[in-house]
Amino acid sequence: MKIDIMTLFPDSMSRVLGESILGRAAKKSIIEINCIQIRDFTDNKQNQVDDYPYGGGWGCVMMAQPLKACLDHILSQSEGRKTRVIYMSPQGQVFNQETAKRFVRDYDHLVLVCGHYEGIDERFIEECVDEEISIGDFVLTGGEIPAMAVCDAVCRLVPGVLADEECFTGESHWDGLLEYPQYTRPEVWEGRAVPEVLLSGNHARIRAWRRKQSLIRTMERRPDLFARLKLTDKEDLELLAEINRERAAAEPGPVFDYRKGEPKDINSIMEIVSQARTFLKSQGVDQWQNGYPDASVFLADMDKGACWVFTCEDEIAGVIAISMGPESCYEDMREGKWLSEGTPYGVVHRTAVREDFRGSSLASEMLELAADLCRGMGAVSMRVDTHRDNLTMRRFLEKCGYVLCGVVYLDSGPEKGRERLAYEKVL
Repeated sequence: MKIDIMTLFPDSMSRVLGESILGRAAKKSIIEINCIQIRDFTDNKQNQVDDYPYGGGWGCVMMAQPLKACLDHILSQSEGRKTRVIYMSPQGQVFNQETAKRFVRDYDHLVLVCGHYEGIDERFIEECVDEEISIGDFVLTGGEIPAMAVCDAVCRLVPGVLADEECFTGESHWDGLLEYPQYTRPEVWEGRAVPEVLLSGNHARIRAWRRKQSLIRTMERRPDLFARLKLTDKEDLELLAEINRERAAAEPGPVFDYRKGEPKDINSIMEIVSQARTFLKSQGVDQWQNGYPDASVFLADMDKGACWVFTCEDEIAGVIAISMGPESCYEDMREGKWLSEGTPYGVVHRTAVREDFRGSSLASEMLELAADLCRGMGAVSMRVDTHRDNLTMRRFLEKCGYVLCGVVYLDSGPEKGRERLAYEKVL
């Protein structure tokens, strides 16, 4: 990779770019960086490279002639190369890691044009510049600092400049993520210890920890970057789910109260049922799609003392029917076997939560209440059934310790004869 920088301050730039990693790579001829004095190419007798702007205004504008003469000189010494002429400008596209990778991939010669004063003559840009690049939404006194930043970012990606490819593939922005935190000796400094996993010697755990920290840092520090990520790797998706679970556990959730349902609650209950019906339909689940359960079902539950509502800030957030068995269709399991045959059991039916509380602790608290109430009435286990296609409910039940026991068939109501998967949890 060859980089020529057109500037009014070549000596200062050469000193910076000739140090450290880039300096060593240049001595090995892996890269070539030249800082060329634009002033050397002016045809003005006073070595002038700028003049007042047409139309008036503050400051001066760099003239096209010395810029074009300087560029012609550079190009005459770079025949056969894939060249890209780039003007460092606050009006350009913002430079990022993807741009750096593109420059290394598509070109072996970059010409970086550093403006100064009030910029450069637009005609030079139109005639000679392939691309305008900015390093951020701010203005500097010249293009030298942006040019050095671009030069450094590009050159370190050139094979051989860094000791190993991993020196940059694991860093911030390489794959759209920020880099994980780094530590060195001593193990404890100012009371702060190095994370235990980094001392474990377990490379798989260390790799997973670092990836997780990269995800967390990007989520917290650069949500704009995180929003553009397209995570498809199974490990990444599992780490993201783990992060979300940990965040949810750390954040104080809503506080729920519960009481027996009353007829005055019926409108709120039916609104929640309507939301659940819509959700099931969107998931392709043929459950609660025929008008069941309607208001009369919940009013009947209330008459039997089986309807319970959970509230949050005095608004109904969920509903559940809790009763003791026997349940007639549960007594005739045609496929499978209950965990606790012949013992008292509690039954859960008609469970629904308001759509804005899905994913909260509400559903778990509802099942815990059911277990507590039925245990107090002598239940040995809890039983519940659900539609085979209701994967959300099935995963939730299994997470709560319920075991799939077999298949039952509804024996009453508008869904009579329909198959349901039967679950049980021993208390």
